[in-house]
Amino acid sequence: MEGTSEEDGAGERPASTSEIVIESAENGSSGVAGDLDGQNVESQALNSQPEDPHEGQHVDSKITADGENVTQIENGAEIVETSGVVEEAESVPKDPANEGQEEGALTQPTEVLDETAAVKEGEEASVVQMEEPAAPPPPDLPPYIPPEVGPDYIPVARLPPLPLPYALNEDGRKIPLHGVESIFLTGSTVEIIGITHLGGDKEGGKLADFVYKEKILQDIQFRGAISDFHVIKTKVLESDFDPLLIKINEEDAYGDGNNFELVLSKEVADVWNYIEEETARRQQLRIDEELRAAIERAKPRSQKKRIVKPWNSRGSELEIEEASVFAKREPLQMVIQRRRREFYQAFKLTDKDAHELWNSSQMECRPFKDPNFDLRHLEQERGVQAVPETSSIAIQAGGGRPITSSNQTVPLELTAVQKQEVLGSQDLSKFFDRVMYQCEEALIQNEVTNIFRDDFASLAEDDAVSGNRKEANITEVQSFTHLTYSKNKVVSAVQWLPHRKGVVAVACTEAASYAERVAKAGRPAHAYILIWNFKDPIHPEFVLQAPFETAAFQYNPFNPDIITAGCYNGQVVMWDMSSEHERIAAMKYSKSKDPDAGDEAQIPVVKWRFSSAVEFSHHSHITDLVWMPGIDCNRGRFTRLGEGSKECNFFATTGGDGKVNFWDIRVDRLMKKGRKAADDSDLVWKPVHTVALVSLLGMELGGTKLCFHHEMEKGIFNIASFDGELLHGQYNKPEGDEHGEDTKLCIQAHVGPVMALERSPFFDNILLSVGDWSFQIWREGQAVPLFQSGYASEYYTCGCWSPTRPAVIYLVDTSGNLEVWDVLDRSHEPSMRATLSSSPFMSMSFMAGSAAPNQTQQLLALGDAAGSLRIVELPRNLRRPVPNEVKLMGNFLERETNRMGDVAARAPARTAALKAAEERKKAKEEAEAAKDKEPAVPQPTAKQVAAKALEFDEKAEAEYYKLEHAFKIKLGLLSEEEPN
Repeated sequence: MEGTSEEDGAGERPASTSEIVIESAENGSSGVAGDLDGQNVESQALNSQPEDPHEGQHVDSKITADGENVTQIENGAEIVETSGVVEEAESVPKDPANEGQEEGALTQPTEVLDETAAVKEGEEASVVQMEEPAAPPPPDLPPYIPPEVGPDYIPVARLPPLPLPYALNEDGRKIPLHGVESIFLTGSTVEIIGITHLGGDKEGGKLADFVYKEKILQDIQFRGAISDFHVIKTKVLESDFDPLLIKINEEDAYGDGNNFELVLSKEVADVWNYIEEETARRQQLRIDEELRAAIERAKPRSQKKRIVKPWNSRGSELEIEEASVFAKREPLQMVIQRRRREFYQAFKLTDKDAHELWNSSQMECRPFKDPNFDLRHLEQERGVQAVPETSSIAIQAGGGRPITSSNQTVPLELTAVQKQEVLGSQDLSKFFDRVMYQCEEALIQNEVTNIFRDDFASLAEDDAVSGNRKEANITEVQSFTHLTYSKNKVVSAVQWLPHRKGVVAVACTEAASYAERVAKAGRPAHAYILIWNFKDPIHPEFVLQAPFETAAFQYNPFNPDIITAGCYNGQVVMWDMSSEHERIAAMKYSKSKDPDAGDEAQIPVVKWRFSSAVEFSHHSHITDLVWMPGIDCNRGRFTRLGEGSKECNFFATTGGDGKVNFWDIRVDRLMKKGRKAADDSDLVWKPVHTVALVSLLGMELGGTKLCFHHEMEKGIFNIASFDGELLHGQYNKPEGDEHGEDTKLCIQAHVGPVMALERSPFFDNILLSVGDWSFQIWREGQAVPLFQSGYASEYYTCGCWSPTRPAVIYLVDTSGNLEVWDVLDRSHEPSMRATLSSSPFMSMSFMAGSAAPNQTQQLLALGDAAGSLRIVELPRNLRRPVPNEVKLMGNFLERETNRMGDVAARAPARTAALKAAEERKKAKEEAEAAKDKEPAVPQPTAKQVAAKALEFDEKAEAEYYKLEHAFKIKLGLLSEEEPN
């Protein structure tokens, strides 16, 4: 390789700049390395037509210049120039015979023009041969310093979120945007339109590219109906830009099995480009922010910048100002005095509980109810007389001049003009406007007041109520109803959410008769469970959608995100809310952004996740559902998981088909090993254990309510039926008794369906049953009730124990009344009755946590047959137990037990006495019959009775035909000559 100086224009260059023209002896290529003044210069040999025998071999030449030293690397050979003198080692093609030699060894020196001589025009360059020195180290690049930002800079974390490249349907699933088509392209189509380079695993990782419409239309024209673009041909023709944007869909984002997305709208393409550019820009901004933060942290404390941000008002100061309390008057001055001899007295401080001080005589400041604040002061109108005041004065008049003994004055009256001025004055009009509503209120109060009420009769009630009269009333605090989901429907079940305060769920069913339900049988009709929040009494927070109407549902006590319900067709459904909270929150956010949206669009709907197989479900509607916390079931054996276990995986259901089914919510475990379900609908959910119920008549017992023992591992349960029966059974059979009877005891308790069956929260073996027009208290395992109420005037529909008072029972009836029974106070009638609705109440439930002793409020939810949910607050005397109430209730139950034992002990004697009385009565009748000697009247035989009845029927039929003939003649349908 030779280096020659460039002659043309060399005199016009500065003296400090030189150029080297390098010609390759191998292939005739040449290159220029310019500006060697303290800069790194690279030269790449240009390809030209080879003229030597080594045609086709490419020789690369690279020159770097650093100050005065120049280094050239050419196909492994290195040329070094020092102080303007260059030494070159030519690189020739490798000879197979020289494969053992070291790669890059110098073979032949090359003549190079001296840099200083090249500057002078017309002088030849001298050739110097030198040994190759060591290559200089590469220069260090300066560190990257992020740009400075101004005070208006917004951090990336505070930037608004980017738009989504997809949309969401009503189920929360991803769908393509309007103007985007999700398609599936085969490998041949990908090669035809030239997008084989797209993909995250390809070189460059490019996911999107542009394709001209002409290519797509040519593919459609050439391949016709088999083209992958044939189904969207019209949309491709109508697209508003060219070329079209296509993006690979490797993860099947929409779940439709397609692998590409084609953008047919310029607006969507701009959005996608904006998302890509903005994502890259924000990524760089994050890097810059991290670098600036690192640089700032590395600075000493004295050099750190203190950024003072301007005050940005967001309304907090207004809230503080509204919440602040300002004095409206001057402070009062008080003087507290104490005798000097009381100073420096010994004292001792002790701590006492508040409930001890409440009734203690040592409590100096006792709380009390001030009746002055309960009274409503009204303005009083009093009549006045517009005459001067008169006074009676005794006067004694002596002899002499006469003295007037009395005075008479004329009343002050207004003239007609003055009256007109007063009636037309603004003050009088303002006065009338001010008192008009108060006068109307007084008049309305007079209308609604019962003037025939005996005030003395109500004095006894006032004396019977302890404390303030207002504290003994049941008040309604909230009411919920919805025009679409619950209006004119029956609230069949009510449940409070165990993990959220002030949130209650209700199940609504159609008020249809048996014939109407039979007519609709087999038709899927969605039903809903409404979740109400006290914060919004108009719109439900969200609704749970079920395939059929539900009459019973329960929240999992340990995992409130799991809800199970029993349907009218016998199926069991389950919801899993763990994956729905984000979607509900997003819909709430969109609701706040768009308040004009429709009512139905604002309420999130959550569909069920699992439903039981119809062939393994109940054959009649499910009436009750109960969870079994801390219990595990293995092949029909129920065991306790362990002390303090927080698992609840099993629940039981009962229905009208005479069965109790036990279910496991871990539905995925039902699949066989090695198999996986493609979808939740592929799983076959069936009960893990079933117990058959037998009634007194030996038939299937249709269950209405189910109740377990507190110690569920014992396997004891009680169930009520539609025929008024109570069944005591065992679902966990002991060892060795595989085929024992599930039914241990079955008794007739009521004459109608049992509407409620509940175990006492204070006594494990005491049960409450509500049915027909009465309620009964039972001891578990006994055939006779301990206590039975008298028959009420209205039919009872539901009932329950008080969670805080052992002796109090709450009942509701078909007239909308709420009755409170205190068996320690009155056992023959309710202690309190309140009419809260004009429709029958069908369900009731106490708020979760009502059994806590420190509760200051006890709420009861009542659902009626008109679709309304009413929340009532119970007074203090029904919320707080009386002293030793548990002991007193235990004594009451013990007395009733002893009474029943005494009745059972005296039963044989009473039976013998009744038998003896019947025998005496029979002997007396026989003696009277012996005295009567008259012959007995012969009784007609059966044949005579039948003949007489037949004769009577013939006469009646002839009389009927005679009347019918006369009636037709009267109507003109027959003439008198026509025979009958």
